[in-house]
Amino acid sequence: MTIAAAAALVACGNAPKALAPVEGTVQYDKAYDCDTYTTANGRQVAITFIKHGTLMLDIAGSTVHIDPVAMFGTDYAAMPKADLVVVSHEHGDHLDSASVAAVTKAETKVLTSAAVAEKIGSQTLAIGETVDMGGYTVTGVYAYNCSPGHENFHPKGHGLGFVFEVDDLRIYVAGDTEDIPELAELKDINIAFLPVNQPYTMTPEQCINAIGMFKPAIVYPYHFGETDLTPLTSAFEGSEETCIIIRQMQ
Repeated sequence: MTIAAAAALVACGNAPKALAPVEGTVQYDKAYDCDTYTTANGRQVAITFIKHGTLMLDIAGSTVHIDPVAMFGTDYAAMPKADLVVVSHEHGDHLDSASVAAVTKAETKVLTSAAVAEKIGSQTLAIGETVDMGGYTVTGVYAYNCSPGHENFHPKGHGLGFVFEVDDLRIYVAGDTEDIPELAELKDINIAFLPVNQPYTMTPEQCINAIGMFKPAIVYPYHFGETDLTPLTSAFEGSEETCIIIRQMQ
């Protein structure tokens, strides 16, 4: 993986020094923004920003694809094969069975919501379940809509968010959710990916509330489309607790 210099679209500039990412780009079928973090044990975790709700992690050489889909222009035949694939729910902007197949090798573990498992024959990751991947873990957490009239977009117990734990680094990838009460149960989250595109996920104001519930050190808005994120970045300008970083995801 070759990393070249890149800059965030917006960064608050106050990330804790121990968590400050090395910013760059990686080249696969095309160039993608990539931030790299180093754990207390000296292991590197690279986060590649694909599109919309799609991410890729490189955890000390172990490749994780999160909600891989080709609909936004990624050629998954050119992407690294996965050690782990996770799929949050069955909507077409998160589940693409062809892309999952394209990054799967014989020993790849595929963990998904129950609805996805019914479609592609994967292993179900239950809410609250933790799977040890040897060197890191992944835990399934709640992801759902709670605003009146929006509950049917993502019913409670239907989809997943994910918490990855790598040494002292805890990364939360929310999936499609609003500012649900269960967010207050998240502990010691260093990096959080929060979706910001109501009516299907959060408004910027809901995202601000969500951040206050569990106080992650670094927040990457994702799944934001054309949403104006100014209220979110303005709310945390100069904050000593939480840094908002925006990458090319729309």
